[in-house]
This record gives sequence, C-alpha cells and structure tokens, in this order.
Amino acid sequence: MLFPQLIKANLKTRTFGRTIEYYQRLESTNLEAFELINEDESADGMVVITDMQYQGKGRRGQSWFASPGKAVTFSLILRLGITTEQSGLLSLASGTAVAEAVSQFGLFPTLKWPNDIHLSGKKFGGVLVETQVHDTVVEWAVIGIGINVNEQLEELPEELRATATTLLVEKRGPLQRELVIAWTLNALEPLVDELVNGNGSALRSAWLERCDHLNQPITFNQDSEAREGTFNGITENGAAVIEMAGKEVVFTGENISLIT
Repeated sequence: MLFPQLIKANLKTRTFGRTIEYYQRLESTNLEAFELINEDESADGMVVITDMQYQGKGRRGQSWFASPGKAVTFSLILRLGITTEQSGLLSLASGTAVAEAVSQFGLFPTLKWPNDIHLSGKKFGGVLVETQVHDTVVEWAVIGIGINVNEQLEELPEELRATATTLLVEKRGPLQRELVIAWTLNALEPLVDELVNGNGSALRSAWLERCDHLNQPITFNQDSEAREGTFNGITENGAAVIEMAGKEVVFTGENISLIT
C-alpha cells in the first residue's frame, strides 16, 4: 500500500503533489484524472495514484503492465497555457524527471525518444501525456507515469523479460515507492516551470545528456514501414531530428515510433 502522507513529507514542490487522490484500484490514472477535470474536481498539480492499475496504456494504444503493490502508476494534472507544439516537451520533461529521481538511488538511467526510460539497455518506465486543447492552446495536460519498481524479473510477463527491467533488479534490493514518486515530482516541477516560461533550452540539454541513441543509427516505424537513419537531436519543441540519406528530417511522436 502507498502512503500519500509519506509522499508529501518528501516533497519540495510548490504545487506538484500537494493534493493527492489515492485509489487502491483503478482502470487508469489518466482516465480518472480526466474525469476529475471534466467534473471540475481537479486542481493544478493534483496527483492521481493507484496501487493497482489494471488497464494502463502507453503510446499508440499499447498496454502498460504494472504489478499490483510493486509498481508506481500515477498521473499529474496540469493547467497550462502552452501551445500544442510545446506540449511535445512534456514527455521529455517527465522522462528526464524520472531519470533524475532514480539516479538518486545510485542508478544510471538513460532516455529513449520520446518517452521511454531505460536501465542497462532495458525499459523500466514510460510516460503518456494526454491533453485537452482549445484552438492551439493546451488548457489541461495529464502526465501519466509508469515505473516498474519492486517486481522481480519473473513477475513481469514472459514476453517482456528480454526487454524490460525493474528498479529492484537493477539495485538488487527494494526501493521505497513513495520516494520514487516524490523525487520525480521534485525534479519535474522546475522543468515544467522552464517550459511554461518559454525557456526550454535547459530541459532539452538535460534530456540530450541522458539520451542513449544521440548521433547513433536508429530504426523507426513510419506508416507501418521500418526506416533507418541517424538520430541527430531534438528541435526546440522536442521533435526528433533524424538524418536520412544526408538530409535532416523532423518527426514528431505522432508521426513515428522508434524501434532501436
């Protein structure tokens, strides 16, 4: 069981996580967050947490496995005034924040564009950002974060064991999940502040420092077709810059999905 007061005791934020909605069981924290928004029961910086998310999802409708009582699954509700173009940076900010939090446990996470978090070349966490938009302005954003924390490798689905890991496996011991959440929120708030204030350069630099495929050959899916290129970096709005046949092409997360 997660203890919201223990999360709050370790916060250094102004608003992130100061209000927590805790549920023992939820279909999806993102779905619950939007229900709270639509019912006018949400607040900027509110966090929705569950100990058992049974229909979590990732990008492109993929499912996200979270072991009950051992993983971390939560959603952060933000009331923003950024443009839809800038919203691409929210995934990068969230992944960077998780990596910074986990590094405090003596681990060394890396990032895969746009929203995967790795240890030892295997995925242990991911981010799903969903928004409510009016014209070209993001009014509300919900950042869903899933982290495999205290699962043993054999507790993961068999089809994931070759490509996934957990913090327990990498640290060789259990971690306090409340600290993982609090430290992630502590790292995320200043990154979002920079984004809202129109200064995304520090965020981009922090993300690129942890990118595990910068200036490396990659394979990606575009319109269900596998293509190849070199990942040369990201734009000011977080889109991928990929060199193909000597020419740099810009792709957003809606256009492509990295394979390697």
